[in-house]
Amino acid sequence: MSAPVFTPDDEPYLGRELLLQFDNLICSCLELNSKCAPASHDRGLSDFQRALCILVPQTISLGLSIRELIRQGYLFGAKVLIRPFVERAVTMLYLFHNHDALGIWNEGWDHRRRPGLKKWWST
Repeated sequence: MSAPVFTPDDEPYLGRELLLQFDNLICSCLELNSKCAPASHDRGLSDFQRALCILVPQTISLGLSIRELIRQGYLFGAKVLIRPFVERAVTMLYLFHNHDALGIWNEGWDHRRRPGLKKWWST
C-alpha cells in the first residue's frame, strides 16, 4: 500500500490560521529575497551583508522544508527543523545587534567562541 501524498488542496492541516500566517510569511520572504539577492551580486558587501547572504537563504529553505513536512503530515520531522530555523534567525538578530561578533562569524562561527542560543536569548 503506497503512502498518500497530500497536495495544497487536501493537506491534513489546511485551514489552520497559524499555518496560513506561516505560508504568508514564507511567501513574503521569498518575494523580498528575490528582489534583494540580485542586488547583492557583483558589488561590495559589508561583513553583515555577507553573513545575511548565507543565513537568509538557509532560513528560507528550512521554512519551506518545515512547511512541506507539515503538508505531508510529518509533524515530528517539522519539529526537528524548528531549532536550526530559530538558530539562524537568532544568529541574524545577534549579528545585527552585536557587530563586533562579525569577526567570530568571519572566522567560521566556532561553537566555543560564539554565544549559545540560550545565553543570548535570555539577555
